[in-house]
Parts: sequence; structure tokens; C-alpha cells
Amino acid sequence: MKKNTPRTLGEKIRKVLINYFTTQFILMVMVGLATWGILTLLNLKYALVLAILTGVLSAIPNFGILVATVIAALVAVFDQVVFLQNTPSIIEGIVVLAIFVLLNKLVDLFLAPLFLGKTNKINPLVVFLVTLLGTIFFGVWGAVFAMPVFLIVKTVLEHFSE
Repeated sequence: MKKNTPRTLGEKIRKVLINYFTTQFILMVMVGLATWGILTLLNLKYALVLAILTGVLSAIPNFGILVATVIAALVAVFDQVVFLQNTPSIIEGIVVLAIFVLLNKLVDLFLAPLFLGKTNKINPLVVFLVTLLGTIFFGVWGAVFAMPVFLIVKTVLEHFSE
């Protein structure tokens, strides 16, 4: 057994949860930075605040970026900054909405399952399905807690099968 390999069940659960939350934090930072870059390019007011909000909310699969999308689209409509010349501000809101929807899909369907799967040695499809099922059966709380609960159950089962 390797020197730093956890031996007790508690150590294994601790390690898997630290991996999960570290990866989740990295994803939040990536989403925040990407959002900040996009909104800054669009010259949207409050780009940094919206980026931080989006990054933090991205920790809630399926719902988090959706909430940030609505807020950012409303800011684009009412911020009195024009990034599309000769178009009504509602069009700018729709553009921001479309960008956020694409970002949401990229994160929820590809990045999160890929990163969380890789760091926790789980097939990305399993990550996606666990999150989807958690969301379907338990709503927002299921989306938030599906992966940590799955990882704990997986770790317990692996521990007792050794």
C-alpha cells in the first residue's frame, strides 16, 4: 500500500469529498473567468459581479447558471450600455441569454462530468446520470447533493468489498 493511501473508511470518504469539492471549486473559477471575459468583451455593466455570481451559482448543476442567466440578461437589457449598435436593448438581453445557455450546456453536459469523473475515477456519463437523477427526484437539493452522496456510497461499498 502506498504511503499516503487512506486506510480507514473515514479517511477514504474525506479524501473523495476533498477531491470533489476541489474540482467543483476549480470549475467555479473557470466559469467565473470565462463569464467575466465574455461580459467584458460585450462591455456589459457589472461584468465582474455577474461573473462572480455565475461562478458561484455554477456549483448548482442545471439551476445555478440558469439563475445567473436571467440576472445577466436583465442587466444587459437595462444597463444602458449598447454593445450591438442600432438594435433594441432587448436583443442584447437575448444575445446574453443565448451565450449563457451555451455556457450552461458546456459546463453541465461536458466540463463538469469530465472533470468530476476524472478526479474521482468515474465515467463522465455516470456523473451526468447521477446528477440528472438527483435533479429529477429531489430538485435543486438533489442536483447539489447527488454527486457527494454517490461518492460516499461508492467509497463505502469499495471499502467493504476489499
